[in-house]
Amino acid sequence: MTGSTTDEPGGLGAWRRLTPAEQSALRSAGHVKVWRPGQILALQGSPPTSMFVVLHGWVKISATNYRGEDAPLAARGPAEIVGELAPISGLPRSATMSAIDEVHTLVVPKDKFLGVLRDRPRIAEEIFRNAAIRLQQSDRLRLESGGPDFPQRLAAVLVELALQQAVDWTDENQIVLRFNQGELAGFARVSRSTLIRGLEELRRLGVVHTARQRVTITRPRALRELAAGRPPPDDKA
Repeated sequence: MTGSTTDEPGGLGAWRRLTPAEQSALRSAGHVKVWRPGQILALQGSPPTSMFVVLHGWVKISATNYRGEDAPLAARGPAEIVGELAPISGLPRSATMSAIDEVHTLVVPKDKFLGVLRDRPRIAEEIFRNAAIRLQQSDRLRLESGGPDFPQRLAAVLVELALQQAVDWTDENQIVLRFNQGELAGFARVSRSTLIRGLEELRRLGVVHTARQRVTITRPRALRELAAGRPPPDDKA
């Protein structure tokens, strides 16, 4: 299959949907900050002092449950707005945001962010639209993680993670998911050993390629067919 490879989000990036004037308003209200790999942008339970626009790099969103178990929720890349709902609600952070690689963000303090939203209500509309899309994707991911046949379930989870990263993802584009094995096992609700066996099966079928902290979906159409419980088409040529 021919096609480009992308590791940046497509139509989901809320920053890209803002007009130049709206982007300028947020830039004027904030400042750019660079984060090292592994550095925490915001901690679960902390006060919502700011929101972030990811300009470069990737941010992992994760949360700890009442049993103390850490679970990945998403990875957000360039043109994504993150950590924006807590400043609006005034509630403590519901998740931790950490840098996967070197991350450049626009950081907008809470008070200035809320002022921009009051002055430019269309930005607020895009924020809420983005939140609605993410909620639907999260619900779908939980649904797909419960299937009985693990290779099929894993294929469905990878498809949903790809759509979470790029809502307009098509069968023409390979896509890179920036998660390690432990995080993927968390999404699929299985042990790491079970995940490794599932990835081996998907590699054998030629639909994914794995490397450190990333899975590349090399045959999107075949992966979608597997997720639907159908044999993958012969689209390697």
